[in-house]
Amino acid sequence: MYEHKNLNCGFVILCPDQNINLLKSTVNSIIVRYPESPFVCVAEGDTNKEDINEMKKICPVFIGKSTFSSLINVGMDNALGEWNFLVCAGAIVRPKIDERFSLFVNNKKDILYPIVDNKMEFIDSSLNGFFINKETWKKIGHMGDCGPFQIVKLMWGLTAMNHGSIFKAIAGSRFC
Repeated sequence: MYEHKNLNCGFVILCPDQNINLLKSTVNSIIVRYPESPFVCVAEGDTNKEDINEMKKICPVFIGKSTFSSLINVGMDNALGEWNFLVCAGAIVRPKIDERFSLFVNNKKDILYPIVDNKMEFIDSSLNGFFINKETWKKIGHMGDCGPFQIVKLMWGLTAMNHGSIFKAIAGSRFC
């Protein structure tokens, strides 16, 4: 159980601020620390065409709506890894976080996230470092797209648990 596993990790970069420099910073940290890992970006629907074209020079870009849940849904639908980390543009991804998380994966239904600022509950957790198997994501389905994000996460989490997923808060594994 507690051994490193090769999980074929990818990254979904959420870019709600339409800031190309933040996207570049995150992409550069991924390229340097995870050169074999694929990544995609998800921008808001109101991002102007010039910015989208600049972002496409950096990585594949997909367009969501203006909510975090929409960005997550579009990103996970287009994720390239078997297992994927969510990361917000601007975050610098730490090295070997994939190895750290792999220690706690027992099966594809596990959903992991780092404990940040003593927030141990999934609904209060940071989006940076949310880690899920793409097949499991497809089985659970999309997050809702209306209401407070904590409630959206709560409802999606209940659906995930009904599908047999186990949420695991990982201590000592700051994602960025």
